[in-house]
Amino acid sequence: MLDQQRVERFKNMVLADPENELGYFSLGRTYVDGAAFKEAVPVLLQAIKLNPGLSQGYVLLALAQRGVGDTEGAVNTLTQGYKVAQEKGDLMPRNQMADMLKDMGAEVPAEKVAQLTPELAAAGNIQCRRCGRVTAKMAERPFGGALGEQIYQSVCHGCFQAWIRQGTKVINELRLNLTEPAAEEIYDQHMKQFLGLDETR
Repeated sequence: MLDQQRVERFKNMVLADPENELGYFSLGRTYVDGAAFKEAVPVLLQAIKLNPGLSQGYVLLALAQRGVGDTEGAVNTLTQGYKVAQEKGDLMPRNQMADMLKDMGAEVPAEKVAQLTPELAAAGNIQCRRCGRVTAKMAERPFGGALGEQIYQSVCHGCFQAWIRQGTKVINELRLNLTEPAAEEIYDQHMKQFLGLDETR
């Protein structure tokens, strides 16, 4: 079911700031979540136009294109998005796009991903959910709670630092007041997607 309250919130955001890529992305995601695929396509195209490196945007756009019956467009979007995600080290969206391409019978470029061995894990290493690299754990948990523990166990220091920069952008561009539960939920959703922890898609 389409969340009209969120639609209006993000619509107002992009009307106020037409260069707000995260506003377009959030509006597009709301449309996809509500199965309003026709409305989602132009919004997500604009998000990617504003930021061609928005890996998750390609996933959502392809879902919307499939939803309106544009299989060829979805394959083209996924092929382009796969290359973008691979170059950026965005492992989760890259894998999502690979799975979607396979489902549509399209070719997926073969890529080697490092594997975490039991020996490396015993030595305090992790395989980062975002970039796929095998690396040492962060020196300490970034914050408390279950989500802080999940990040500590599965995200590398470099990717978490990249999120700190992106998180500031999310707060500023979406004008989030983190004392409000709804704003905190939006922030956490962006963080999980960025770090490759959101497996809802």
